[in-house]
Amino acid sequence: MFFEALLLAILTIICTIDTSGPQTAIYRPLFAGAITGLILGDFRQGLIISATLELMWLGVVGVGAYTPPDIISGAIVGTAIGIISGEGAVAGVAIAVPVAVVCQQLDMLAKTLDISFAHKADKAASEGNLGAIDLYHYLSLGIICLFKAVPVFLAILVGGEYVSKLFSYIPQVVLDGLSAAGGVLPAVGFGMLLSLMLKKNMWIFLLVGFVCSVYGNIPTIGIALIGIIMAVLYVMFNENKEMKKVTETVEIEESGGYDL
Repeated sequence: MFFEALLLAILTIICTIDTSGPQTAIYRPLFAGAITGLILGDFRQGLIISATLELMWLGVVGVGAYTPPDIISGAIVGTAIGIISGEGAVAGVAIAVPVAVVCQQLDMLAKTLDISFAHKADKAASEGNLGAIDLYHYLSLGIICLFKAVPVFLAILVGGEYVSKLFSYIPQVVLDGLSAAGGVLPAVGFGMLLSLMLKKNMWIFLLVGFVCSVYGNIPTIGIALIGIIMAVLYVMFNENKEMKKVTETVEIEESGGYDL
């Protein structure tokens, strides 16, 4: 398990670097959890757990100075513990949420420590020392990676066995409750996402999707295709509307303005 824990710590570092620059979406729970399952030899279970976590955290976005729950550590540890303990998504979701919150605090601490590097980089910039600026930049990123990778390594190395024993003492009724809660959490994630992006004139699309699913019994892929078609039509309609406004403005300017 030491080797697997080390690989997952390296995966945590890669995902953390991805959030700071490339933004290839490796850091998202769906990809991080799936890779975790691949490392632990159970890709299918890793994909199931990570997909649940992805739906749950769809609306988690860091805006401005706000530091959101650390979905990287939560997804990797949650998926790993779910596979190691044999409890699947029930254990994965139950572990991922508190881990993400704890690592959120560690991330805030790491970024607070990085302030000292920012001041040193400012001094180096005033002196024209570009090499020192690069050094402080990479050191600050290294601290953030360290504060995420070490907890992930320790949690996976020593946590799997204890979680497995813990779940063996939990009554079945509690496990059923956790399973039901895990099924509801993706809906919460969708709700958070809709609260961020849903405008007053877009509620109709949500209603169309609901009607297609509940009353039309249309599969998810079919609803997705309908959504793509409606999105394209919506964009085309708005473009034509904007083009018409521009044309009217040009015609008014060419005719000498408004008649008063």
